[in-house]
Amino acid sequence: MTDVVMPKMGESITEGTILEWKKQVGDSIAKDESLLEISTDKVDSEIPSPATGTIVEIFAQVNDTIPVGDVIARIGEVGDSTATEEAMVETSPTEETAATEPEPVSAIEAGIQSEIVSEKPIIQPRKRFYSPLVKSIAKKEGITQTELEALVGTGNNGRVNKKDILAYLKTGMAGAPTLKEDVIEQSRSIVPTMSDEIEPMSRMRKKIADHMVQSLQTSAHVYTVVEADVTNMVTIRTENKKSFKSKSGVNLTYTPMLLDACIRAIQEFPLMNASLDGDNIVHHRNINMGVAVALPDDNLIVPVIHSSEEKNFLGLARSVSDLSGRARDNKLTPEEIFGSTFTVTNPGVFGGLFGMGIINQPNVGILAVGSFQKRPVVKETDYGDTIVVRHMVYITLSYDHRIIDGAYGTKFLARLVEIIEQYNNDKIKN
Repeated sequence: MTDVVMPKMGESITEGTILEWKKQVGDSIAKDESLLEISTDKVDSEIPSPATGTIVEIFAQVNDTIPVGDVIARIGEVGDSTATEEAMVETSPTEETAATEPEPVSAIEAGIQSEIVSEKPIIQPRKRFYSPLVKSIAKKEGITQTELEALVGTGNNGRVNKKDILAYLKTGMAGAPTLKEDVIEQSRSIVPTMSDEIEPMSRMRKKIADHMVQSLQTSAHVYTVVEADVTNMVTIRTENKKSFKSKSGVNLTYTPMLLDACIRAIQEFPLMNASLDGDNIVHHRNINMGVAVALPDDNLIVPVIHSSEEKNFLGLARSVSDLSGRARDNKLTPEEIFGSTFTVTNPGVFGGLFGMGIINQPNVGILAVGSFQKRPVVKETDYGDTIVVRHMVYITLSYDHRIIDGAYGTKFLARLVEIIEQYNNDKIKN
């Protein structure tokens, strides 16, 4: 027998949720063949079988959350039976008959039992429907669920409507039959509305929600916005995108340019690459750059370019292309979404003028890049001020005020703007 245990999918992972069993009890499976799919803190992964054989036992069901290391299934050789089957014992015919045959009763007793059964029919509970309007009024007025269930509805199939709940509020009696004329008139003037659609949150959406709330409760968020002239970057991409694609095999985008500029600024302001561990400030040696990627289902994931400061421009471009592509195909490994020390997000690709991101814990900063837009701006020249059309962008830094003060954060942004505005063709050729 081979035990299948909940695997450890990352250094900080302590449990996993089972999404799907690819095989069932009695099915044959080969080693490394997909056995099940699990969801951890940030990623869904398919788990291969540790052995060849037959699935003889499954101990955890879909949606169960199991601690790392716990046994979730057992694989045996072909022909092995389940532990349940092995533990079964035969019951003798005599014992079985004694256990199942009812004791004889007289005709009178049978008649009495029949009458008791007929007088007390079994009532199957049915979930009662309440319209969103009724629920809203009940919530606003503090009417409990017990009180709602006690109301006698006058609507279709006994449904409680607005008239019924308003009557209850007026009289304090469930199912009160009368209303004052002004309440009746108000009830008649209501325009029927369509019922709201209720959609349960997906697993990933719940995880994102938990992380965002936890971040706001952990970090003292503060925001600073600057404006940068990105005309040089636009020109560089326009002039080099075809040759860059043919030589490197990846598209030339603005993201690696912005990442490269951000890495250089962080190297001059290393506190932006720190994190908090209790009362201690951890200064990270490497810049592990998190890059937010929007998924096809409108959820968000943040793959990480580890040791990004060691990569040249082409290395950054290839990393961005590879990680974002595999993120959308749900093929990232757990190691590729953990360990970021700073994060960049780009709401500008969707048309956002600027964004105010929530810090990706345990980072102390996240940079949000808005959309590149042509705008008239005033430039100083040797002949005086002049109005010119330039490509401009708003950049927002969200940072943790527990570590980063406004002066430090603003100086970091000012230096980042300088690097962006001085960006040139030499960067993409190195």
